[in-house]
Amino acid sequence: MKNKIAFIILRASLGIVFLIFGIGKFTGDYWARSMEAMPVVQAMPWPAQYSVWGLGAVETLTALLLISGLWLRPAAIAAALQLAAILIALQFQEIRDIALLGVAVFLAFNPKSNN
Repeated sequence: MKNKIAFIILRASLGIVFLIFGIGKFTGDYWARSMEAMPVVQAMPWPAQYSVWGLGAVETLTALLLISGLWLRPAAIAAALQLAAILIALQFQEIRDIALLGVAVFLAFNPKSNN
């Protein structure tokens, strides 16, 4: 029972982090503004804001799936890929994302994540 509760808290916590960052992309928070200024985003053939909103939508969807436990393995894999990309893009300056990546990888490969 304790393991099940811990597992739920782990996936919900990661989901809440993604929800906060996903919503932030729609409200113009610090990370949204930082992303808009990135050269790779500026090089896209559409306005930078569209890329920010697109990532915000992906992060919010990932968050809702993690929190609800639906399609948990695909959501955890998506979270891990996003976190790996963030770490690379920010040159490992946000080390908290290493821990979040560890949580996402654990959820992605844990047998309890089968849906």
